[in-house]
Amino acid sequence: MRHLLPALIAALLMAALIALDIARPLGAHPWWSQKTLLIGAPIGLILATLAGLKLRPLPLALTFAIASALAFAAAKYGQTQFAASYAEDQLAGKLWYFGWIATGVFSVATLAATLTASFSALAQTLRPNKPG
Repeated sequence: MRHLLPALIAALLMAALIALDIARPLGAHPWWSQKTLLIGAPIGLILATLAGLKLRPLPLALTFAIASALAFAAAKYGQTQFAASYAEDQLAGKLWYFGWIATGVFSVATLAATLTASFSALAQTLRPNKPG
């Protein structure tokens, strides 16, 4: 149950961000800006929940944050190359599209892992270790 609450909160926050269409001003194409996040968010929640069962939350959150930044960089690179080629470079277009899906995956995984780390730290402060 302790792994599901952060995932639920992350899902609600991501749903709000998708409803606000946060990807469009960041560089996603207006036709598929919400679609890429709708594809990536459930995958990221599953990934964060399963990885959180075996790995510690703080290093996991840092790993997902780095992966999210790399995915966003790949999406921006694909966007610029696609625009520079006047929509002729299909590889750049796919990099732009799938980069945004990966950004959705890793951003929601980062959010879920960060919430898990926060809840874990809060639980440690409320319930200190017993001596002996």
